[in-house]
Amino acid sequence: MASHAHQSLLLWSVRRMMADGFRVTGFDGHIDQAGELNRLPPPFEVRGVRPDACGVHLSGDLIGFAEAKTKNDIDNAHTRAQLRVLGYARMQDGKNSCPLYIAIPRSCAYALDRVLIDVGLIRAKHVYRLHVPEVFLAH
Repeated sequence: MASHAHQSLLLWSVRRMMADGFRVTGFDGHIDQAGELNRLPPPFEVRGVRPDACGVHLSGDLIGFAEAKTKNDIDNAHTRAQLRVLGYARMQDGKNSCPLYIAIPRSCAYALDRVLIDVGLIRAKHVYRLHVPEVFLAH
């Protein structure tokens, strides 16, 4: 079961996706504040990787992914593998990169920088970082 901090971060990333025009179609977890999102099925797998959430843009021509990373889940092989798949995913036409929303505790911004550098996504315009103050993650 995911921690409260992880689920809070996931909710932040999903809300940002929704604000950018995505309809969430897959949500992995449960948090009281998520309401109807809790009833969604888990996201689909992309090349063996399952994002924390996924959605379709209201225009219908773009799929996006959301990830939540707690302090101890940023700098590891699993996260790098996820980012190598989700961060380089493209739509079938090959023209558009799939947006990736990553929510982390604000104090972990430099750790995420290092990981994004390692996987070649540090300046990727389709990767949206949300640095959430720790006070919003306390239970």
